[in-house]
Amino acid sequence: MVPLYGRFFVGLVAACLAVICSCGQSTFDSRAVKERVEQLRQTSSLQYPLENYFPEIPVTASNPPRGESHHAGEDSFSPPGTPVHAIGDGVIRYSGKMSGYGWLIIIDHPAQQVYSLYGHLSSSRWKKSSGEVKKGELIAYLGEAEEGETMVSHIHFGMRIGQKADYWRWGDGRWMAGYTRLRPDSLGWLHPSEIIGETGAMRDWKRSIQKRDDVISGRILKIDDFRVTSGKYNEKQDLDQMIQNELGDQYRLADWTDILAFRDNIEEWADSLRLTEGEDNSWLISNDGYRIWLGRQYYISRFNHKRPKSFLAHDAIDNDFVCLGSWFGLNKHALAVRK
Repeated sequence: MVPLYGRFFVGLVAACLAVICSCGQSTFDSRAVKERVEQLRQTSSLQYPLENYFPEIPVTASNPPRGESHHAGEDSFSPPGTPVHAIGDGVIRYSGKMSGYGWLIIIDHPAQQVYSLYGHLSSSRWKKSSGEVKKGELIAYLGEAEEGETMVSHIHFGMRIGQKADYWRWGDGRWMAGYTRLRPDSLGWLHPSEIIGETGAMRDWKRSIQKRDDVISGRILKIDDFRVTSGKYNEKQDLDQMIQNELGDQYRLADWTDILAFRDNIEEWADSLRLTEGEDNSWLISNDGYRIWLGRQYYISRFNHKRPKSFLAHDAIDNDFVCLGSWFGLNKHALAVRK
């Protein structure tokens, strides 16, 4: 006998999984998906796969830049060896190596009629290979970047309507997709944070990466208005607070627009502040009021017109004398400017 709420979920899933074609692509009704998300939000008690979960790169909700695909999960950057837990009761339907993921685990959650995907796991450390799992149970550890087939250690965490067996192995709707040509929600991929809810750490993180309103373009600055912190900080710290702790309330994180004011004498500016050549000597800053771009902290590097081919600059001054970049997992000094 299927409980009433179970029949409702099954019926709703059947409505959502209306079309499955030979290319492995499913088309979901947006209204039904929204109803399903609300039901899951109210009735499920799922948890995040990591203890400290910061979804720096979320599911792509709007059209990505030309030539790029939609991101179908949430990425959280954590060190190799970080424990990964099952988000709810379920059954492991896949545990093995998968191109683009390193080790991949997929769990069906029959009670919620969703499945969860955990990518970039370690293949060398212990991992659960099969069987039933309980909510919060340890299933694996994050892998080193190379074994996770990624540039920086992180988890790609996805949630999708239905069960793994409902989907094909190929096409845009494939069951292991990390990126899709179509909008992820049209293929049944959900936004985990919308369902599980935000933690206090997530809310703090969002506040720290929002655009600041104290960055004023075109104001008159002097070189001695800038200071460099003695401490090194990372992208998950409140850099403005760290600067205030070191230098006082009259300073904030410097912005790229502040530096652009010195484009005509950038070498004098860099020499006076002792910004030396090389990416290892970079300083953390913001750009147009934003600290973060796709989970990456902005920073500046001095290259003396010899920018490395591997460095993809957001902007540059004086033919790559100073460049604006961004990356994950940084631990660098921050550039401060007088307010």
